Amino acid sequence: MAVPVVLWAAVILYYSVNLPWYDDFDPFPDFLHKWITSDSSLERLTLLFQPNNEHRMVIGKLATLGYYWVTGHLNFTFLHIGAALFTLGTLAIFWRAFKRSNLSAWYFLPVPFLLFQLQYHLIFLWAICGWQHEPVVFFVVLSMFLLSGKRFTGALLAGVCATYAMSSGIFVWPAGVAVLLLRSQYKQLAAWIIVGAIAVGLYFYGMSAQGNESSFAFFAKYPHLSVLGFFTFLGGLFDFFPEKDIVVRSALPVLMALIAMVWVVIWLWTQVKPWLTRTFGLFKSSSVQAQTDSESNLNAFLLGIFCFLLVEALVIGLLRPRFGFFVMIVSNYKIYPALFLVVTYLSFIVSTQNQSLRKLALRGAALVGLFIWSISIYAYLPVISERRKYYVVNGYNQEHNGFGLGHVPYSESARYVDNVMKYLVKTGVYSYPKEGNELGRQVHALTTPFPLKRQVTVEHRDKGIFVNDPEGTISPAPSNGEYAFVRNGQRLYFFKMEPHKYTGRNFFKQYDKGFDIEIPHSSLLPGTYDLGIVNVEGAALKGGVLGKVTIP
Repeated sequence: MAVPVVLWAAVILYYSVNLPWYDDFDPFPDFLHKWITSDSSLERLTLLFQPNNEHRMVIGKLATLGYYWVTGHLNFTFLHIGAALFTLGTLAIFWRAFKRSNLSAWYFLPVPFLLFQLQYHLIFLWAICGWQHEPVVFFVVLSMFLLSGKRFTGALLAGVCATYAMSSGIFVWPAGVAVLLLRSQYKQLAAWIIVGAIAVGLYFYGMSAQGNESSFAFFAKYPHLSVLGFFTFLGGLFDFFPEKDIVVRSALPVLMALIAMVWVVIWLWTQVKPWLTRTFGLFKSSSVQAQTDSESNLNAFLLGIFCFLLVEALVIGLLRPRFGFFVMIVSNYKIYPALFLVVTYLSFIVSTQNQSLRKLALRGAALVGLFIWSISIYAYLPVISERRKYYVVNGYNQEHNGFGLGHVPYSESARYVDNVMKYLVKTGVYSYPKEGNELGRQVHALTTPFPLKRQVTVEHRDKGIFVNDPEGTISPAPSNGEYAFVRNGQRLYFFKMEPHKYTGRNFFKQYDKGFDIEIPHSSLLPGTYDLGIVNVEGAALKGGVLGKVTIP
């Protein structure tokens, strides 16, 4: 069980880089800059609860402030690690809940393989996503654990924390309603609804609709996409072919989610039936098996998480298809289908009394979990490695050229971000990674022409300069990479070469031999430059100048 957890943690530590990316600027550097320069307590409180797009990231901002108060710094690797601790906490809660079943620990084996795989790398290696999704999942699971154990006050507090981690956290309240209603705890249910209404009301107070009203018009026109989106979202871990057409990608997630939902509906009915019998006198002739307190608590725990996930899938299926159906299986959503498979499996082994069937479920779930985990390593580790290299060289561009980490070069937003980052660097709050500057130093000193035996081609297009190296090969090592550079006496720009997409018969393979990049003219100031390529292999740097380019 420790293997997937240890590997997952190692990937975070190995590939994390202390750099923000795109949406990170708003809740972290910009927030901290405004906090430091403000001397008003009311203004600081407002900053803490200020929306970031359609989310209030209070938990993530508090973590940023905590690290700043202790160290005086802003560090994105800390943010990656800190958010990851919430997922470790989620595993710990599941283990505590599982022990209520009195089953052998072997039956827990599939859980870490399903929960700690690499498909949702955009969560644990992107600060804003990490501090949105990982705390939400943790606090929802914690709230349901406490609620099922009849620790009502703690469950309320965890529910409020879930709400103010991100928008998905508000679905903790309907999940809690389901648990309390089916347990006939009506006094607690009333209190839960009141606190939830206040928390959600304050959450949305002063927040714009963020264009979500157009989602209803889209739904009216394409209702089938929302239905398919619901199942695609829940079956997202079966997205084994991320570079294929969206129809191919989504077929298996839809099929597997449909199969899983057959059991989920049956299981949910077994939870609703006793309440109907007790409350309305229905199904009296049906045999309703008595449950021990520990079994009842475990079922209530799983019920709450199921309800949270189903509401989440319904809302995502309604609001997100207008952005493109691929959003249903984007990397930073895939912690939810992982959670869905975990609770589906646990609900089955806990409910069945047939030992042979239970052992068969263990073997099947273990094989599925191991397969998903293995495929995630094979398919996504190269993606994670290449993304880190992209961060490093664009961190250099951000530091020296005023753009690179997600914003359009020379735009108003890029200038604002550049001013914020320069302030944090000047005050010693933030420091750029040394890797980019070391690479820049070496490339500044590089004067040799590129080896003629390498068949690199350069094509001047209307909007950019296309460079293709058919011989380059990718490496999982974060220090190895291939980059194009454009330089003159005043400036040096880096552009990470992108590996060629694989088009062969191996559905699981994403990249092929070779690299290319189109360098946009709009990212370069007017002037004459040297254009070149460098291959970095550990401490060694190979490559050279391809020729001159002039930007009018």
